[in-house]
Amino acid sequence: MTGAGYGRWLLVLGLLGLMGCAAAKSGEDLQSKAISLNDQGYQYYRQSRFNVAEGKFLEALKINRLIDRRAGIAANLNNLGVIAQEQGQVDQAVAYFREALDINRELHDAAGLAETLNNLGLAYLAQGQVNEAQKAYQEALEQARLLPAGPLLTLSLTHLGDAARERRAYDQALVYYHQALKANEARKDDRTRARCWERLGRTFVDLKDYSRAAIYLNDALREFRRLEDTDGIADTLKDLTLMALAQGDEKEAALNATLLMGIYQARGQEQEAKKLEELLQAGAAGRGRARH
Repeated sequence: MTGAGYGRWLLVLGLLGLMGCAAAKSGEDLQSKAISLNDQGYQYYRQSRFNVAEGKFLEALKINRLIDRRAGIAANLNNLGVIAQEQGQVDQAVAYFREALDINRELHDAAGLAETLNNLGLAYLAQGQVNEAQKAYQEALEQARLLPAGPLLTLSLTHLGDAARERRAYDQALVYYHQALKANEARKDDRTRARCWERLGRTFVDLKDYSRAAIYLNDALREFRRLEDTDGIADTLKDLTLMALAQGDEKEAALNATLLMGIYQARGQEQEAKKLEELLQAGAAGRGRARH
């Protein structure tokens, strides 16, 4: 998501001839309006008001297309892709990200490329295209390494861990997650650290090392709640639900699932809520068969 940092994309207008200063000022006003709309959209996204956020990003995109502000167009497309994926429209998300990627390549924008490639990788994973996701994350890492050490480096390493985990290459996933934690040491970003803890906990659940998983996941949940990071809270509650189901702890699974369902309902994520219900039903069915 490209939010308040969107202001780093500034277009220098080189208008010449009879249009003069008045036209330049008009262009600047439109540019400022597009930036404001994008920032408003980001704030609505943070509040999980996805439909309102989408409207703001679409307005910003229309303005940026009118003044052919390429970097702004790429940022808006990237944000619209994030919204589409949150709403379960993965194919549409991929289309937005690919268009943004083409523009960022044209602009040779390493930061824009790294961000969009990470988002595209997430969409590919949602489609089950693990190899394509791996390629996207690897290129994202290459672009991030062209920049001063920062969040895009840790994000790319984390996502490479996710791709490895999807391939059940758990040892490799753990290596990537620890590399991400190491890369974050200089920045000491609390949200990034919590995200790495959540990923480590998730992987230890896969490995059935529930004691270590519980340590990482509970630490992550505590930190995400402090940061009011809804995405992190939801991901960690899902991990804890899965771990409880794997251990046959119906009470703990129900407790975490109830909290998670509340988040999905508040955010209007009907597809995620349905998947959670199916997950709980499958767990109950499995326990019923085990009793026979």
